[in-house]
Amino acid sequence: MSRCSYIIMILPDLKKTIIAPATPQGKGALAVIRMSGPEAFRIFAAISSRRFSCPAHKQVSLVKIKAGKTVLDEAIVVFFKGPNSYSGEDTVEISCHGSAYIVREILNAAISCGAVSAGPGEFTFRAFLNGKLDLSEAEAVNALISSDSAASHHAAITQTEGFLSAMVSGLKDKSVTLLAEIEARLDDSDGLIPEADLNYFSDISEQIRKEVLSASESFKAGRHIKEGLKIVFAGAPNSGKSSLMNAFLGYDRAIVSPMAGTTRDTLESSIEIKGLKICLTDTAGLDSSAGDSIEAEGMSRALSALRNADIVLLLKDSSEPESKADKLAAGKVKDSICEGTKIIKIFTKADLSKHKRKRNGIIVSSVTGEGIEELKNKITENYLSLSAESASAITSARHYEALSAAAKELKELSFLLKRRNSPLELAAEHLRAALNCFGLITGETAPDDVLAKIFSSFCVGK
Repeated sequence: MSRCSYIIMILPDLKKTIIAPATPQGKGALAVIRMSGPEAFRIFAAISSRRFSCPAHKQVSLVKIKAGKTVLDEAIVVFFKGPNSYSGEDTVEISCHGSAYIVREILNAAISCGAVSAGPGEFTFRAFLNGKLDLSEAEAVNALISSDSAASHHAAITQTEGFLSAMVSGLKDKSVTLLAEIEARLDDSDGLIPEADLNYFSDISEQIRKEVLSASESFKAGRHIKEGLKIVFAGAPNSGKSSLMNAFLGYDRAIVSPMAGTTRDTLESSIEIKGLKICLTDTAGLDSSAGDSIEAEGMSRALSALRNADIVLLLKDSSEPESKADKLAAGKVKDSICEGTKIIKIFTKADLSKHKRKRNGIIVSSVTGEGIEELKNKITENYLSLSAESASAITSARHYEALSAAAKELKELSFLLKRRNSPLELAAEHLRAALNCFGLITGETAPDDVLAKIFSSFCVGK
């Protein structure tokens, strides 16, 4: 399929009326079906027991839904008149019983009367096209649906309320004001406007750049808010990695055995600690040699997990003297991790150890729970500020790339303005390029293929 045909398929036809379930598939007490478009009220009237020629905005009614003469269900219906609806169009929301059969038949009845099935994210796409929200707010809707921790929820709900939009709007306003000053002098052939103060213009561009950099630099925190902290359990075979992961989770996720080498693959699970999503990865023991191809692959995957970790928990069995395997595991961890990855030394099996005092590490017991809370506090101590920062953090790689590109243009502009006899035409081009980057975030300059990609990641019915 060509790129052009893909875009044509994805971009919505606002002349059509769309319909889709807004609740997940499966049996439940209730299901919600949403219909939006110019013919929404007419189509609903055709499948209901009552004729709603012109329902009032936010009118709620109890109505029998029919397919021909067959009654499908008695449902609660809410009418929203455009442009005062989520999508900006006439909208009908049907709350029916959660039978898969009922939902399917209501959809079929509406489609037979002229509705078409909605594509992924098409209701929100129409809201964007109708000016109900900008692109960053639309993306925040999807992030809100996907949020799975207090921090990620806080970030998403703040962005749906327009925090990012307001910040970008402020940057655009300052840039437009500076551009207007420059263009006024470019158009002043009669010399009526005072000559440009390049030092002043350079200071203004630098101020804007610093604000842009401050926003883009929050992406590191934003990534942790959205994706979670990646914690990897590493150590020699039989050092207690799987037991500690189970103790963290509060249930038996990993198989535990006194035999070394039980874990041969990475095992992942997630929990929330103090509002932060924590992604845990149990790994195969780091041994000097692999006994077979499966063990070799397990070690390879363990090293790969280490390269992607934010924090590595390096485990050592405290009930045994330090072994060659322990030293080898510590060496492999240090050689594999990326710059900035934190290592926390953990001494396990405290319930079996006679010597409870250990330097530069935390003593834990997966059996008694000793040290588990201390370890959780240690993991989160450098990241607790993320919850507070979540309102202002950039959580989207796309937004980060746009801000970084804008900062680069503004840096070039600042350098240019500091030179003598700098061409103002080139300065104006740098400002226009920065404004284009800001427009990518809010949607004014986002190309159709970018829009198509963003909304295709939404669920159907939103």
